[in-house]
Formats: sequence, structure tokens, C-alpha cells
Amino acid sequence: MSQETTLQDVARAAGVHRSTVAMALRDSSRISLPQRRKIQDLARKMGYRINPLVAALMKSRRSGTPLKAAAIAYVTCYPTRWGWRPPHIDRPDYFPGAEARAAKLGYRLDHFWLAEPGMKVERFCDILQNRAIHGVLLGRLPPGLHEMELLWDRFSCVALGRTLHRPQLHRVTEDHFASCSLAVDRLLALGYRRIGLVFSEPDDSPGVGDRWLGAFARKQMSMAPRDRLPCLWHEAAQPSPAAFEQWYRGCRPEAILATQAEPVLQWLDGMGKQVPRDVSVATLVNDHLDRGWAGVHSDPDLMGSLATEMLVGLMHRSETGIPAAPHEVLLPGEWRDGATCRRAS
Repeated sequence: MSQETTLQDVARAAGVHRSTVAMALRDSSRISLPQRRKIQDLARKMGYRINPLVAALMKSRRSGTPLKAAAIAYVTCYPTRWGWRPPHIDRPDYFPGAEARAAKLGYRLDHFWLAEPGMKVERFCDILQNRAIHGVLLGRLPPGLHEMELLWDRFSCVALGRTLHRPQLHRVTEDHFASCSLAVDRLLALGYRRIGLVFSEPDDSPGVGDRWLGAFARKQMSMAPRDRLPCLWHEAAQPSPAAFEQWYRGCRPEAILATQAEPVLQWLDGMGKQVPRDVSVATLVNDHLDRGWAGVHSDPDLMGSLATEMLVGLMHRSETGIPAAPHEVLLPGEWRDGATCRRAS
């Protein structure tokens, strides 16, 4: 059946009153467990989806508490409760942008820590449902973790970034291919010809490096063969200062495009090279605008806002569970001039 299936349709098929179906779907103990499971399975087969706004309103009426704003869960599972936020980690914080956009759309964004000691997936999902939360924003996963388990059919879900590999959900992430293309174009416009790409530390989102490398290789096809420099790329680890120095002296780059600026700037300083007098440096991850680096900046507030908009749309359409065709919204970065890069002389 279509997604227009109503509560009354399920009640008619089950041969019970619609209030019985409503209680079964919210797992009320007033309905026997076998009947709950039977009705829940029937509703799932018929394609019925709970509308989160209606669910929140009904919970408000049952409890007698005024509904000020429906809530959305921002779910993280770092080893510590706040390990996903600066200053605990050197990664962008999508929460403020997501929170601001949620408020404008009439929602409250609440943080939930899935890795809380003793927490089980079933209990965690029950907590969300008991609070009439049917929308979940998944924050970045900690390094080394690429899977998450929830009772997906209960929720509308959107993931932030590319750290989550399984299951495949709708996601909002940076357009890494476009960002690298933009950076190379900017360096070429500044007059540089011998441009080197350095993977200066491993990324916690496998696949990102492939997008950067693919864009760089595509740009090299338009360069003169003598100007095409090999990338400094160690698959599993950060290159050593010795490896960088060997690459630098062998390639003699005029400008370096670094995945992260700080290690490269330290290595160049250790070699006695001055930036940008001896070589210009631009970064593909220009999160710290206060440091004055040149490179591509992806706005975490905008990413959080876009993810919230996507999630609210899913909630309004009652689209829950793992999507058959996951959508990926790509946010292009913006070039920011900085003290590490100047026009070629």
C-alpha cells in the first residue's frame, strides 16, 4: 500500500478500534505484547508511518503539558559525552547551525549520548520515543568507528559528514571534490604551476581522500607534463618529516595544497623554509579562520542547517528507516585568502 495509509486503515485491517492501534504503535503496556507485535507488523507491512508532529501533539494532550516545540535528537557516540565538540576535538561543530535552524522551524534540538555506560540500543530508542522524538541527526562518529545501530524503522534520520558507512542513510557533507578543484584553480590563478598535494594526516572519513585525489588528478590533466608532481600520500599514517623533506626536495613545488596545514607548516619550518616567501601553502580543511591560513573553508553552521532542513522534510513526509536510495547533499566550500599564500612572483 502507499504511504498514505492511515491509522484507520490499519485498525480496519486488524479488526480493532483505532485507539487500540495507536496504543500498540506507541508500545503501550495496556495492550498485550502479542497483540502489540501483531498490529506493529501489520502497520509496517501496510506502509503506515507515524507523523512525528501528530505524535508529539498527542503526547502533549495525554500528559497535559503544553507543546512548546517538538524535539529532534542530535545523537553522538564518542567515548565521552562531549568528545565530539571543540575544544575536546579538532573537528567542526555542526550543532550550533543545526540548533539555530531547528528553532526557526519550530523544533528543539536535544543532544543524546548513545555511548553512555550501560546504554542499550533498545532502551535508547525507547527513551527517544517516550519523549515523542521521531527525528534523529547523527553527528560524526569517532575515529575508527563507521557503523551505528538503532531501531531505524522508528525514526527519520540524517547523518552529518561521511564517517557513517553502515547503514547507508541520507547525509549532508562537504563537497570534497569541488573543494580541491576550487583550491587548484585558485593557485593556478595566482600564477603557480608546480603544485603539490600533501596528505598531511590521515582523515577519519575514508573516501574523502579519494575525492581529493580524484579532483587533483583531474586538474593535473590540464597541466603541462613537467608541472605534474606526485602526491605525498601515505595510506595508513601521517608522512614523517623525513618523507616530506625528501618529497619536497625532489619535487620542488611552488605551492603546496595540504589536507591539513599545521603539519606541513611545521615541517617547512623545520627545514628552514619561510612561508610564503619560499613556498605558498593552502589547506583543504580551513576550519581555523583565526589562524590566517589560505584555503577552502566549509561552513559547519550551514552544514548543520542543511541537515536539519533535510530531516524535517523527512519527518513531515513520515519517511522513516533505512532509505532504499540514500541521498547525499554536498556543500561546496569557499576559498579564503590567508597569510600562507601570495601571488607568484
